[in-house]
Amino acid sequence: MASNGDSSHFQRPFDSTTLLSLDLFKVSTDDATRDEKIALAYHRARAIARAYAFKMEDVLYLSDRFWQFHQDMIHTLDSAAFSLLATQYNLCVGTLAPFLRHRKDLESLIEPLLNFEVSGQFLLTEVGHGLDAQAIETVATLLPDGAFDLYTPTPDAAKVLPGRAGSKPLDHCITSFKHVRLPHSALLGSLDALRDSRKSFRSAIHRVYIGTLSLSTVLISALKRSVYVAGKYSFRRYIWGPSHRPRPIIAFRTQQRPIVHALAQISVFDPYAQESIQHYMDPKIPYIVRQGIAAAFKAVLTRATQESLHHLAERCGAHRMEEFSARVLPRCQTLVEAVGHRLAYEAALDAGVASELLDLYEAGVVLQHSGWFVENLTLDTETQFNMEMQAMNGILPRLKELLDATGAEPYCTAPIVSDEAWTEFTRSLEVHQGNARMDICEYDSELAESVSIFGFLRDSG
Repeated sequence: MASNGDSSHFQRPFDSTTLLSLDLFKVSTDDATRDEKIALAYHRARAIARAYAFKMEDVLYLSDRFWQFHQDMIHTLDSAAFSLLATQYNLCVGTLAPFLRHRKDLESLIEPLLNFEVSGQFLLTEVGHGLDAQAIETVATLLPDGAFDLYTPTPDAAKVLPGRAGSKPLDHCITSFKHVRLPHSALLGSLDALRDSRKSFRSAIHRVYIGTLSLSTVLISALKRSVYVAGKYSFRRYIWGPSHRPRPIIAFRTQQRPIVHALAQISVFDPYAQESIQHYMDPKIPYIVRQGIAAAFKAVLTRATQESLHHLAERCGAHRMEEFSARVLPRCQTLVEAVGHRLAYEAALDAGVASELLDLYEAGVVLQHSGWFVENLTLDTETQFNMEMQAMNGILPRLKELLDATGAEPYCTAPIVSDEAWTEFTRSLEVHQGNARMDICEYDSELAESVSIFGFLRDSG
């Protein structure tokens, strides 16, 4: 999967902040209907597509621009638009592109897909077949005239596009085919007998494996935006304590902990992503090893950013023999994460990440599996706690600097990040006015049934 020579065009970085001035990205969707939100996602996806101006080679050869696209913080503004584009580029165009050399008739499809003038999908998963996709039931029957009859034989064979955790609504649906006639040109590849059906199937869906890595990198941007909002809000939100003086909530350890841990993770995940991409693109590394690198990256990033949803989703996987399920599967997730954390740490170390950030990342990993470290390394819980405390103390003096270094500021529209933004937000709210008069010290029996506060007073005696 190496690049095909001159890629200078593809390596130029793109500054997506230029898109933020467009009305498409400034409009509020708070009062929008579901259909309006979906329509906006499509319009935003087209704007991003035109700004990136991908060439077919970007997708086919996985150029630097392809990977930069997935890590662009513009996607944190609309996860639905990102879902559309990720499917369009990686799965749809990525599946068609290898056939262009021998199928010139497909060229007319590529340009509209790259520009998002048409929407492309990739229907692999069926209602009854997710992880066991090789068992899909949809049938394409070759007819005497060379055409195909596409048919969905059972309800479980209907195609479905599963939503990503936390994604916004899209117009995805359950798709069934009732003897749809397709021309012979709809077939990608040949009808020759397969030597190895399993290998052929995996080759046909090879872009799914690329998505294991590329889709996971967007989680870093989501983490950056989230920690920026939480951090900035924590500096400007004050409470009054026993001293009768206001204190920002960032002064409290309970508020500091998730913020500085997230910053430590970001500092590690950025170089970890680049090293994982570099290894994945290295043809000298066996393909099965590269798949393992992508899987480890996904395991670490998914747990760090969406831990609860990750556990729920992973529990809906394939079922194995009872003994295997009981003794082996429960340890697989931890083993894969351990490998991923080691790779992440070494990538960050090689990238020159500050030692205090590395120390906190290490302390966070230790605390995730505290019992193992107590049992196997005699690292008692007090020592583990002190590791985290010392690492946090080393980061806190640089907290504002680290928040700004995330680069998330231009993409954050949450009004809680600054006093100015909050003032502007409150001024933008709709104001309801009236001429009603009420004295809360007066009890009016005629109002007792309609005014909740009087009803409460009456009921409480």
